[in-house]
Amino acid sequence: MIGMQGKELCSQRLRYRLLEEGDKAALFQLLRDRDVTAPAGFLPAENEAAFDVFFDRLTQNHTGIAVLTGEELIGYCHVNPYRPDVEELKEKMCVGLGFVIGKDFQQKGYGTEMLKTVTEYLLSRFDACFADCFSENDPSRKTIEKCGYRYVETYPMYFEELGEEKNCLSYMRMK
Repeated sequence: MIGMQGKELCSQRLRYRLLEEGDKAALFQLLRDRDVTAPAGFLPAENEAAFDVFFDRLTQNHTGIAVLTGEELIGYCHVNPYRPDVEELKEKMCVGLGFVIGKDFQQKGYGTEMLKTVTEYLLSRFDACFADCFSENDPSRKTIEKCGYRYVETYPMYFEELGEEKNCLSYMRMK
């Protein structure tokens, strides 16, 4: 869907490629911390079997992207088809982009570097990219805004794993 099979993107400090089976153990470790997963709307997997299901879903459509510094996995982003209710975008090809950076790698500019690079790549293939975050997640909101996304709307969404409704901020960038 996103055309990254066999490709690698690079930015100043980071590399990006599709997630591979060999990334599973490192990603499992990064996502063991509730402080890392809860802001993205999910809880850490209870065990390796549950993580296998999560990883399979993340990689089945070739839309899970590994974020690496050197050979070390520091996070991931995922891309999904997005169908906005905005009339001007009804006939456009749009995607939604979510991302998680491991706790030890946060507040170092990696999220901003990743989002800028991946967004530019996606905008070479799609008409618009959307990125959403919880209203109370200031670090993600600031990263999204710093990368040129403009605010579209706030909407409520119930997150079953978290057992609560959250207000989500939706942002968009177009070609």
